[in-house]
Parts: sequence; structure tokens; C-alpha cells
Amino acid sequence: MNDLTGLGSTDHLSIINILFLILIAILGGLIVWLIMRSTVIKRQYEEIRKAKEEAERAYTSKSRFLANMSHEIRTPINTIMGMNEMAIREDARGVPKDYFISMMNYAFDIRNASESLLGLINDLLDISKIESGKMHLVEQEYDTQDMLRSIVSMIRVRTVEKELTFEVVIDEVMPKRLYGDMGKIKQIVLNLLTNAVKYTPRGGLILNVSMESRENDVCTLCFAVKDTGIGIKEEDMGRLFTAYDRLDEEKNAEIQGTGLGLDISNRFAELMGGQLWCESTYGEGSEFFLSLGQKIVDATPIGIFIEHDDIGAKGPYVPHFIAPDADILVVDDNPLNLSVIKGLLKATRVFVTTALSGEEAIDKIKDNHFDFVLLDHMMPEMDGIETLEKIREIEPDIPVYALTANSTTGEDFYLSKGFDGYLSKPVDTEVLEKVILKYLPEEMVEVIDRDEVVEELKELPENMLWINETEGIDVDEGIKNSGGIGSFIFALELFLDTIDSNTKVIRDSYEEGNIRLYTIKVHSLKSSCRIIGARELSEYALKLEKAGKRNDIAFIDANNDIFLAEYEAYKEKLKSLKVVVSDDEDKELIPADELEDAYATLKEMIPLMDYDAVSMVVDGLMEYKLPDDDAIKIYDLSKMLKIFDWDAMEEWIKNV
Repeated sequence: MNDLTGLGSTDHLSIINILFLILIAILGGLIVWLIMRSTVIKRQYEEIRKAKEEAERAYTSKSRFLANMSHEIRTPINTIMGMNEMAIREDARGVPKDYFISMMNYAFDIRNASESLLGLINDLLDISKIESGKMHLVEQEYDTQDMLRSIVSMIRVRTVEKELTFEVVIDEVMPKRLYGDMGKIKQIVLNLLTNAVKYTPRGGLILNVSMESRENDVCTLCFAVKDTGIGIKEEDMGRLFTAYDRLDEEKNAEIQGTGLGLDISNRFAELMGGQLWCESTYGEGSEFFLSLGQKIVDATPIGIFIEHDDIGAKGPYVPHFIAPDADILVVDDNPLNLSVIKGLLKATRVFVTTALSGEEAIDKIKDNHFDFVLLDHMMPEMDGIETLEKIREIEPDIPVYALTANSTTGEDFYLSKGFDGYLSKPVDTEVLEKVILKYLPEEMVEVIDRDEVVEELKELPENMLWINETEGIDVDEGIKNSGGIGSFIFALELFLDTIDSNTKVIRDSYEEGNIRLYTIKVHSLKSSCRIIGARELSEYALKLEKAGKRNDIAFIDANNDIFLAEYEAYKEKLKSLKVVVSDDEDKELIPADELEDAYATLKEMIPLMDYDAVSMVVDGLMEYKLPDDDAIKIYDLSKMLKIFDWDAMEEWIKNV
């Protein structure tokens, strides 16, 4: 009995020991599991933290890169566009006319290319602002019709150049004045229209703007852009609003762009609480829709939309004001930027003092009084913000604007640092002048009536009315494209004077097989024709230019002689200009013997290539009223003299 009891007790202890060991094992396993779990989680957390830090560093590096890129690229663009603008403004008096018109055409091409490059950079910076959360609404009151006019006029020029139709349908019941972010609306609609022009080889496009609904003081607007272009494949629709993604790359290889426009437009639409979408049939065309709400300021209907297509017809440059007693300080470490600003302000006659550093600027402010300061932000050693702090210690109330190539930094930043505002590079002449005018005392400024200066002639002179009947010239279009009646007459003279020289270059380059030079000259002539309203000849030149670009020799062979014949026919059409230019009723009719002596002298001096003597005789003849035939002869001679064409002058004396 005792043995059985002892055995039972032993078994009981064994079971307890086993359970204890199992408990210890479980507890040990739990501890190990907890330690391992903690270690793994900690390691994973650490990896996540490191990945986040790397992402933030990468994002910071990207933002810094974009900011630096903005500054580094905008600075030379500022110089290019500024110098080009100064070249366009140069006085053309005394310059050989064929040279002048070529230079103007080149300058306009430089302006267009620079603006395209600037647009690409702005796209990159916009997407960077959106991704960093720095993009915000800039709402303001605006005139509905003015906004639509500016959009339409910008696109009208591009559609004319590409020979596309452009129909505009505007809802007459749209409110006259609205409140919202007009800038972003314009950017979206212009992007849609620009894309429509790019991707439409033939046919045209339609802009339809309507008010879809109205509730109290809020209306819903719908902008629809429809084209007859290449369309979008169904499988590509999902990628349509993706950044950096260009569809149908092989087919669209020649079309320039970043692939950011639609993505930026879509994000802008979302930022404004709107919606952007597309409907398309591949091969037939596309239609983009933008729908968004705007507050109503003035509910008066805009009525019939009247388009003013003046974008390409600004006319001669006229400053907003003249202030010879104004003193302005411009501070920039780049001498070219200083030269550009001085050149752009030359017409205002303000006195511009320059400084290449913050230290130099401080010294000049200590010794002089300035009415306005334009201060570059990014400078070595003492930057613009540091310089401003010292300026405020010396002159607390002087207006100081930041000059910056970094457009990712908005106005709020510069205002918070004590600046009165900022101007971005490239500098816009209109904005620059308006800003300076805002701060100059009234007694110092003479404000110019720009309309009065630009349009000195209100109608064609009586002796020029024949141009209205000239076949191949649309006078109204020519006046619009030239910027006024006076400029139109000058453009006609330039066009007539360069027919012979242009014809020779085009014919020689064609015969020599130099298609590159041929294309360049035809391109230049296309613009010249458009300026004087010779639309059909301009379109013919455009076709030859396109043929040259695609090396279509067959088309050029079939059309070159016909084109040149039509071009040379304008010598006969415009020959009366030679009489008009020399005609002046106030002048005394030249005595016959003096005219005969003048011709005799010219026959003697021209073979000797005596420029001064020939020039003196021509200038003397211009003091008199000449008979029509002689006026034409002397006009021709003066033209040859300006370009030193002695061979042509030798031929000229044989026929007098």
C-alpha cells in the first residue's frame, strides 16, 4: 500500500515538473518571439524612416535643382529676349532696307523661339509648385470679354500661320464681370487650344464658351475646345493627364512639348474645384471640356462677342512715360542683365545707375538719392535680402523690387522679406514701366498718350488711296499687321525696295540647290508678305517653306518660277509708291537746267564710285519737287546707293 502511495506521489511530481518545463518553454518562446518581433519591427521602422528621409532628400534636391535651373536658364533668356527687344526698337533711318527687313524677321523668330523655351521652363516649374503644395489660387475680379479676347487673339495668329480655321462661339448671356483665378483659367484654355493647333494638320478648331447654370451669385462655365486633328486612341485615354507622358510618340515626334501641359491643366482645374475631361475618336479629332464655377460680380450679359485680333500688331514701341529727372538704381551681378535693363528703359529717359554687388549698391545709396531700386535676389557674398536689410537702415521708405529668375518663389515671400514687390526674369517691358511709374512722383512724370503717338495718321493720305484698289493687298489687314497707317506705308516701301534683292537670293539658292538658304529666305518673305496684307502671296511662300523643310524638291521645282513671277509682279503694282515717297507739294519744282546738270554729274561720279559726291547730288535733288519719271529714277538711285550697289548704278546711268 505504501509502495503504491509513493509511486502515485512521484508521478504527480513528474507531471508538475513537465508542466513547469512546458510553461518555461512557452514563456521563453514568448520572450524570444517578443524580442524578435520588436527587433524586426524596429528594423522595418528604421528602414521606413531611412526611406522617408531619402525621399525627402531627393525631393529637396529636386526642388533645389528646379530653383537653380530656373535661375540659371532664365538669366540668359532674359539677356536674349531683352537684347532682341532692343534690336527691334532700333531706329531704322539710314539703314539699308533689305538688311533692315531681314533683321526684323530674324528678331521676330528669336522672340518666338525664346517665348517657346520660356513656356517649357514654366511648365516644369508649375508642376514642381503643384507637387510641393506651393501652388495656390490667385483670385481677382476680371472682365469676361477681355479675358476671352486675349485668349482668342493669341491663338488666332497661330491658326492663320498653319492655315487652320478657328471658330469662336461665345454665350451671349455670360456675366460681364466675374471673380476667380483668371490666370489659371487662361492657362488651361490656352493649353487646350495650343494642343489643338499642334495636333491638327488640316481643318480647324472651335472654341465654345457657355454658362451651363447659375445659382444666386455663382455660375458654372463650360469651355469646350474641339478640333479635327489626329485624335486619341482609346487605350491612351487613361494616360492623357499623366505628367511627362506624350502619346503616340512616333507619330508626334516632330511636335515640341514637355508632356506636362494637360497634367498641369487637370491639376489647376481640380485646385479651382472644376473638372477637365476629353472625348475623342482616333483619326477624326478630339474635344476637351473644362467645367468650373465662378462668382458673379456683374451679371449684365456680355452680349455679342467682338473679337479684337491685335496680338501681332503692336506697332512701333512707345514708352508709358518719360521722366528724365528720375533716378533708378539697378543691382545685379551679371553685367549683361544691367545692360538689358538700361536698354529697356532708354526710351523713358530715366537716369539708370547700376551696381554689380550689394556692397556697391549700399555705397551708392549712401551718396545719392534714388526714386526706385531694382535689386537682384541671387548674388554672391551679399545677396538681395541682406542688401535690402542694409538699404532699409539707410533709406527706410525707398521702393525696392526684387529681380529674380526663380519663379518658384512667390510674391508673398518677397513681401515678407521687406520688398515692395518683385519682377521675374525675363523682364517684361510693359510691367517694368508700369511698376516704376507707380512709384514716381506725379510732378516728375510726363505720361504719354500711346494711341496718339502710335497712330499719327488716322486715314490713308489722298495720294495713297490707289492702294485700296491694288490686287493682292488687303489694306485693312496690312494696317493691322503693321501697327498703324504710318507703319503700313513704311512696310510697303520696305517690301518694294527688297523685291529685286530677295528675288536674286531665292533664285540663286534654288539654282545652286541650296535648299536650306532657299527655305530661310522664303520663310522671311512669308512674314514680309503678311505684314503688308499680301495674304495669298504669304500663303504661297509658306507652302514653299514647308516643302523646303521636308526637302520636297518636286514641289519646289513645280512652283518656284510661278511664285517668283507673282512676287515680282508687285514691282508694277507698287510702282506709284516711288512717286508718293518723293512727292511734296510744298517743294519747289526743280529747274530743268539744274536737273540736267545733276544727271551729268552723276554720270561722271558713279563710275568713280565717289559715294560722298553721289550722295550730295541725290540729297540736293530731294530738296526739289521732281517730275514723276525723274522722281522714280532718283528714288531707285537712292535705294542702290544705300546698299552700295555700284554695278546697279552703272546700269542706271545708261538709262538716264
